[in-house]
Amino acid sequence: MVSNLIQRFIIANILTIFYSIIITIVSLSIYLKNLFIYSGNQSVLSPPASLSDPKYGVHKYLKANNVKLHYVESGDPSKPLMLFLHGFPEFWYCWRHQIVEFNKKYWCVAVDMRGYGDSEKPEGLSAYKIDVLVEDVRDFMRKLGRNKCILVGHDWGGIVATKFRDTHPEALDALILLASISREAWSREIWGNLTQNKKSWYIFFYRMPKLAELTEKLTNMRIFKVVFNNGDKKLDENTLKCYKYIYPTPASLTPPISYYRANFQLTFPDKYIDNNVPMLVANAELDVALAPTLLDRMKEEYKYIETILVKNSHHFYQEEEPEKANKIIRDFLAKNKL
Repeated sequence: MVSNLIQRFIIANILTIFYSIIITIVSLSIYLKNLFIYSGNQSVLSPPASLSDPKYGVHKYLKANNVKLHYVESGDPSKPLMLFLHGFPEFWYCWRHQIVEFNKKYWCVAVDMRGYGDSEKPEGLSAYKIDVLVEDVRDFMRKLGRNKCILVGHDWGGIVATKFRDTHPEALDALILLASISREAWSREIWGNLTQNKKSWYIFFYRMPKLAELTEKLTNMRIFKVVFNNGDKKLDENTLKCYKYIYPTPASLTPPISYYRANFQLTFPDKYIDNNVPMLVANAELDVALAPTLLDRMKEEYKYIETILVKNSHHFYQEEEPEKANKIIRDFLAKNKL
């Protein structure tokens, strides 16, 4: 165990330095190229109208776990709560298609997690530890006046949601993950599968303090062009404007990146959860961040679990292919009579 820890520590630091050098070189080349190519003002000064479109719901705030959280709610509050947790580098808006789809049968609430969007952004890595994030969700539910919900998570939202399931199963009617994973399965696969290790290059890069923010400054916030570039399944220009408006500067990315910096693992305990909360993990076949083998890891950790490999889809398929994502959610809920 000690030798494994030392080995992982050395490898992690080597990979962090390696990827930091590579990304810095690439970013400098883009910066130098941009000096000779006028690309105009890339910032979005006024909010795109779709961010306040009433069809997506009403914008509200509440304080949970001592942090002010922004959220959008839609539907009848007397109906079952469907709570949406986004991932990186998203915010509540990534669930707009699901809100419109499910707000007739459920009370849909999409929250900006701490550090994201219009929610409060505490300083320091300790504010973004996974146990703190889980308590945000638990207290947020209490403040909404609910003891149970259907929890839907994507990316980091799903990582927090699985930890929530582990610790608060009594608070869930069901858990649905879209392109997500548990932190333990992710860590095991990073250290046990070379393919996943390579896909996780950005995690090692983000460990370097302030460098990710610096490279985004050099490349004029190129992150959204890179992250959402999935060939013919790209997000539309208006959606990209929404993201650029919410995250206008490299500094605005520091709290979201803190999720990675605060929760990087070299060790992970054995885990087997046998509470019978209905659980679905639907990961994308063409995901650049998550290897398909992670689904097998998840089945080793949870007794009650259903998995789907979503063919010909990418990491952000709930936005890029909402009909496909909505059908997956709808079918799972119907199967479990929820």
